Amino acid sequence: MGFLRTKIAVWTLAALFLLALAMTAASLAWSGRHNALQDGQAQVERFMAVSEAALNRNFLAIDILLASTEELLLLSGSAAGAMEPWQTSRWLRSAARQNLLVRFIALLDAQGRVLASSDAAAEQVPLRLPDGFFAKAMAQELPATLVSSPVVGQASAEQVLYFARPVPLADGTQLLALAEVPAAMLTSVLLQGGSIEGLEVTLEDREGRLILSTPEPPWGHDYTSPVPLHRLSASPVDWDMVARLSATPALVQVRPTLHPALWISASLPRAAALSGWQMHQHIILAVALAFGLTVLAVAGFALDYLGRMANARQTIAQSKAMLDQALESMVSGFMLLDAGRRVRQWNHRFEEFFPWLVPMLAHGVSFRDVLEATVPHQLPQASAAERQRWVELRLLEQLNPQGTFELLLPSGRSVQIVERTTPEGGLVITYHDVSDLRRASAEIEHLAFYDPLTGLPNRRLLLDRLAQATVAAERTGQYGALLFLDLDDFKGLNDTQGHEMGDRFLQQVAQRLRACVRQADTVARLGGDEFVILLTDLAASPDEAATLARQVGENALHSLAQPYLLGTHTYHGSCSMGATLWAGNDQSAAELLKRADIAMYQVKAAHGNGLCFFDPRMQTAISQRVQLETDLQTALVLQQFTLHYQPQYTLAGAIVGAEALLRWQHPERGLVTPGEFIAVAEESDLIVAMGDWVLRSACEQLVAWGREANLCHLRLSINVSARQFRRPDFAQQVIAMLQQTGAPAHLLKLELTESLMLDNVDDTIAKMHQLRTKGVRFSVDDFGTGYSSLAYLTRLPLHQIKIDQSFVRNLGVRPTDDVIVQTIIGMARNLELEVIAEGVETEAQKKFLALHGCDLYQGYLLGRPMPVADLEAQPPLWPSPAPGGGVALL
Repeated sequence: MGFLRTKIAVWTLAALFLLALAMTAASLAWSGRHNALQDGQAQVERFMAVSEAALNRNFLAIDILLASTEELLLLSGSAAGAMEPWQTSRWLRSAARQNLLVRFIALLDAQGRVLASSDAAAEQVPLRLPDGFFAKAMAQELPATLVSSPVVGQASAEQVLYFARPVPLADGTQLLALAEVPAAMLTSVLLQGGSIEGLEVTLEDREGRLILSTPEPPWGHDYTSPVPLHRLSASPVDWDMVARLSATPALVQVRPTLHPALWISASLPRAAALSGWQMHQHIILAVALAFGLTVLAVAGFALDYLGRMANARQTIAQSKAMLDQALESMVSGFMLLDAGRRVRQWNHRFEEFFPWLVPMLAHGVSFRDVLEATVPHQLPQASAAERQRWVELRLLEQLNPQGTFELLLPSGRSVQIVERTTPEGGLVITYHDVSDLRRASAEIEHLAFYDPLTGLPNRRLLLDRLAQATVAAERTGQYGALLFLDLDDFKGLNDTQGHEMGDRFLQQVAQRLRACVRQADTVARLGGDEFVILLTDLAASPDEAATLARQVGENALHSLAQPYLLGTHTYHGSCSMGATLWAGNDQSAAELLKRADIAMYQVKAAHGNGLCFFDPRMQTAISQRVQLETDLQTALVLQQFTLHYQPQYTLAGAIVGAEALLRWQHPERGLVTPGEFIAVAEESDLIVAMGDWVLRSACEQLVAWGREANLCHLRLSINVSARQFRRPDFAQQVIAMLQQTGAPAHLLKLELTESLMLDNVDDTIAKMHQLRTKGVRFSVDDFGTGYSSLAYLTRLPLHQIKIDQSFVRNLGVRPTDDVIVQTIIGMARNLELEVIAEGVETEAQKKFLALHGCDLYQGYLLGRPMPVADLEAQPPLWPSPAPGGGVALL
């Protein structure tokens, strides 16, 4: 009850303080708003005073300029016919320069014709005056300056105003002095009063038509206000008026100008005037809110402190009951011993672990008695002396507790015991049930060594058993075998039937493999569809061991070839199997797996479903391939590659280009042809680096030929590999190479195969167009050997088609090849493409090609591949510029 009264008093004081704070904030906000409106009105009044004076001053200057025209030109005593136009125009130009607002001054006769002007262009172009303005200006009884409505000026697209004043002449007639003033110049005059954020300024005529404004009106300049400014001049000025442009609540000031027809207004929207006050209001609100939150926080902290003080006594009273409840709710057993090792407290979970102790548990019972009552259940078969030693050991361990230990109870539970001393010298003992943890650990250990899907040993356990088996074989002299299995077309089963069917299939494969081996042998799954059979103690003779291993392997192949029932689906499978023998530990487990894997891939290469034993020659072939790849990498670094060139001819016998063939100048093997190393390069990324080298070498050769008069027109092309062309930045690299070397792009030709171009047509076309814009030419290499699509062929920016030598070789031998060659040449003609035939070796072949319109020829009949020096010595060279040429990797 006392604490409730305290809470009421604290919250009452806080409420009074918040009320005073709110009233102060509201007063400050209202005062700020009033001051903001007053400041806004004062700014508008100052602006209007300055702007009105500036505008009238400029209007007066224009009036004086027009009024002085009569005296300036001395026309009062002369007639219009006596005027000298050129002299009058010169005087008008001198007068116009005295007023920066006036664009030009003109004198018009009674018919509106320009007699003289300060602007020569105005004398040639008829003035576009507002309708009725000229007549109204000339009809004035007393000369006065008249201002027109805005119109588009004759010399520009901007709006202008015309100021006109009649000039009487001595002969009774009169002229009209006219001044053109851009409306934009008046805008700058209006704004001489300063810049006020949100201010709307207008210049209107007496009928409310808008002449100019800032900012631009949302409805355009062709607008007439229903309430003219002169009507507002008598209205009281307040903040509930309507702004002239935005039509929002505003303070509107109105002033007449020197010309009764023109009025100016300045409208300051209420929102713009209060924008600064709103920021000030937000600050006041934020400060008031911060103070209010501080008051509430102080009140809350005070009440919290008082509440904690009130609850402290109740908490202390409840602590023992809460401790008892906590001990009973623990999932672990608990026992508290005092410094004399007597029982002081325990929980129900302890009684569950040790139910035989329940009758004797009581406060003050010696822990020795507890141990002596426990030992018969822990050591039922032990002697009395052994039980006594167990009790003494446990008591001795309690003198210096060392972490944790486990105890296996008669119920089968595993209990982890933790002992910790108390500051008073007592002992806290907790008993944790770790039975589930131990089972989980055993399961984790099983998962670490066994495949979870099939239950077979995994790679780790297989390697461990293989290592042990090789050590045992070293001792016994018995041969063993390792069979490496890979299921054929397992991916197809997964893709068509789903992974669930694939898992069922793998489980059945594991079962069949287990049935094919002895109990001492091991069947393991390495992952995916790869299995390994480890056979030990086969025989002392390698031939006999190989026979037994083959029998096991063929038995496994036969078993795995039987139909599988996967749900309602029947599946027929097969596998590829590689085998290797071992005796002792001469080879590591990894090496044995590698050998069996190599043998298995030999079966895969022969379309699977078979068994193959490892042959050292397989390893030799792989080692040679690896060595070749290493040598190629070295060749790139040491620049061991070179280019040989095979000339290309026209029918008349002129050399028009050359196809260069890549050669490898090996330091030991001599000159190596591409057939010995290109396949290895294409299977790795080396083909890309080699292609870059060929590109650079070809560009440098073009630059070298460009310095020779008889070689400067020679063309060269490059046969690009698929890996090189498919790089995203291929086109940029070619362009950069041309720029770096200075090679002429129009003499470089890139040869692409049909399959490369049609692999990704859109990407191919984009790259080809990008390079063609730089001048690079393109040729289809080995045309006719692929699966061309004529629809795509017409889209490609090609220059040349190369007839493959396989067709040229059979000309006159196989009629179908004759027809194919004729068709290719005819198609190229229709597509306006150049044709070159490669592999021309006989005169008959050349004559056939010439008869049907082939453009260029290349082959042993005309010239073999040769070093560049030999090519340059071939006569005749370039009698006239002609297309041709190519560089190939093959």
